[in-house]
Amino acid sequence: MPSVAMKTAEASDSGRRRARLSRAAEMLPIAAVAAAGCAVWLRFALATRISLEDAYITFRYAGNIAQGDGFVYNLGERVLGTTTPLQTLLLAGLGRILGAHNIPLVATILMPLFGAAAGVVAYSALVRLGLPRAGAAAGALLFYLHPLVTKTSLGGMETPLVIFLMALSLRFLSRNQSVAAATAVAFIALCRIDGLIWGALIIGVALLSRHRRPLRQAAVIAPWLIFSTLYFGSLAPNTMLAKGVVRPGREDLLFQPLHFGRLSSFYVSGAGLAIGDPLFPLWLFLLGLGVYAVARAKRRELLLLPLFPPVYAVLMYLGRAPKYEWYLAPMLFPSLFLGGAGVGRIISWVGAPKADWRLRTAAAICIGVMIALAITNGAPNLPKRMRHTKLFQENEFGLRRAVGLWLRDNTPTDASVAMEAIGYQGYYSNRRIIDMAGLITPRVIDFKASTGSNAVLFNRIVTELHPDYIVLRSFEVDENRHFNGGALFDTDAHRAAFFDRYREAARFVAPHPELAPLITHLTVYQRNRQESPSRDLPPAPGPERRVSARSPAKR
Repeated sequence: MPSVAMKTAEASDSGRRRARLSRAAEMLPIAAVAAAGCAVWLRFALATRISLEDAYITFRYAGNIAQGDGFVYNLGERVLGTTTPLQTLLLAGLGRILGAHNIPLVATILMPLFGAAAGVVAYSALVRLGLPRAGAAAGALLFYLHPLVTKTSLGGMETPLVIFLMALSLRFLSRNQSVAAATAVAFIALCRIDGLIWGALIIGVALLSRHRRPLRQAAVIAPWLIFSTLYFGSLAPNTMLAKGVVRPGREDLLFQPLHFGRLSSFYVSGAGLAIGDPLFPLWLFLLGLGVYAVARAKRRELLLLPLFPPVYAVLMYLGRAPKYEWYLAPMLFPSLFLGGAGVGRIISWVGAPKADWRLRTAAAICIGVMIALAITNGAPNLPKRMRHTKLFQENEFGLRRAVGLWLRDNTPTDASVAMEAIGYQGYYSNRRIIDMAGLITPRVIDFKASTGSNAVLFNRIVTELHPDYIVLRSFEVDENRHFNGGALFDTDAHRAAFFDRYREAARFVAPHPELAPLITHLTVYQRNRQESPSRDLPPAPGPERRVSARSPAKR
């Protein structure tokens, strides 16, 4: 006869097995959703070969670290021109093991894994915080299938790592592990500077929820702050100054009604859908239901879902952040799960045993309309988006990468090249780059801060930094129009002096110029070696001697 102890042990083992099976069954919905999302991502990646321009700035930094040349873009120039030191160091470590030349491939494989994990971790956190499983699963499905999430997760940039760390900090908070949550928040700040907004809200909610010690592990960031101060001489990335000074664009006019409206529309799209989308009214309804569901929940941590998107949008707007769509991805993360909570609320009304028949009917109709609109409006757009992205990527390979490879093969190894897009061109050229946007060239920021004229800025870059080669969009010289507004040359004398110093070396046209005619034609100019680098162009002219747009002077 088995002893009582043996029976107790068998019962305990049986209970543990049932618990494991129960947990496995609970994870089946998110496993199915994640599998479907990853299948779409894989299909998209194979069809488009997407690789975003700005990722290559980080790749060059990571490659130099992996090869032992330091945390630099140009050798010997200590400028923090990437906003994601965490991703840079991660890729550098892997590049050290797998080869620096494999860093783009490593990022292409690794970053989507973080994006895929973010959906699962967020689902787990929200369910633990009290969100119904149906709502959390719906939010995860929206997350995996959103076009911007797909694009940014596959493009090699740090965005999926940021979102994963956001989800991880929420997961730790759901388990009352405030120290671990604060640690994740510190890593977010190292991954992207705007992660501080999520971090501040996480810590604030932790304090309101009476979590203990939510600030202690923020010291994780201290080693980087010390290193950045000693190595770069600054805590803030140079990119922040450059994006705010050299190329603020029209968003610099923050409080003019027209620009306010455009920026507001831009940030509204970060809540899930653009205002003009046919599904936008329905999406607003779902977000409202999601806010209602969160408000009824017991855990205050769920307030992060409706709170973060507007706070993020306002602070990015006031900070004059450029209108780059990948800046919206952190907003999308909580917004999509909030919309999923709205879907879950409708599902709960349909399945409620004591619900009024009118409520059930309205909820069933709402679900039917959502499915119909999603199929008719969303499904046909996926092949269209893939075709467009494929053509866009072919342009990147056939134009910017081609320019970089031409510079690598046709210029001296010690040549300096001035350009505005330093991703593909800078990475593949392997030359010293003078960045006309200022991301890695602080003197350009100083030049721009002293003048409001892009023509004067260009003049100072040419005459004071003496680039051996210059890469310009072809229309800038042909039509005397600076890409960021105004003229490229202020006077005929400046135009003539430029062509006296530089000659056209090569022209490049993207494979599909019809996609964006202004940015699919590039021209490389080479400095005439007989000219002395110290010979300056004429001083900046007065406003009475402007040059009209016309074809270049004869050379």
